[in-house]
Amino acid sequence: MKTLVLLVLVLTAAAAGVSSAQQITPGVGFASAPELSPGTYSFYLGPGEFHFFKVSLEPGDVVVVMIRMAAGLDFDLYLLNPLREVAGQSLRGPGATDAIEYTAVERGPHYVVVLGFGGASGMYSLTVSVFKPKTVTQTVTATVTQKVTETATVINFQTNTVVSERVVTVVDTDVVEVERVPWTALGLAVLAAALIYTGYAASDSLRSLARRQEPPKTETS
Repeated sequence: MKTLVLLVLVLTAAAAGVSSAQQITPGVGFASAPELSPGTYSFYLGPGEFHFFKVSLEPGDVVVVMIRMAAGLDFDLYLLNPLREVAGQSLRGPGATDAIEYTAVERGPHYVVVLGFGGASGMYSLTVSVFKPKTVTQTVTATVTQKVTETATVINFQTNTVVSERVVTVVDTDVVEVERVPWTALGLAVLAAALIYTGYAASDSLRSLARRQEPPKTETS
């Protein structure tokens, strides 16, 4: 089933473009290997010859290489990676179609080598197909959490309340207007009489107070 799928893919690629041997000359070593694009090519392999080709691949590329030959011919097919290590081979019998499928790991030239088994020589067709990996578009949604630090500035206003007490002394002064004119004889007489009366009243009060404080007299027989 897998071989059938490879044949369909290769035949489809071959229908897209065909190149002739006159356009490309096979290399005789790695240094002289011509680069092949996807398509089908025809070459003649002489007795004891080795044909070298190269195909540039990217990681993930799938390459399918196929050779077909006439009945009775036995050609072998090899595929080498950029390090020139064998990545695949097909060693089928005479007249059978050889095919290699390989997924590239390294970027760079991959080498295709065709040789005849037991000195076989003749015409063969070489088909190269390269399939790019499917591109998957992935949408990544990122949530960014931003930490915001708020600094609150508190200003304390300290208010000192000063209570001022004021003691107010109110002096009620009665102003007695005294006539500044010289005292008359009548005024002086009135003043003297007032003073005498006041003195007498005071003396009489004192005498009454003294009599109240004296002890009572005891009668003797």
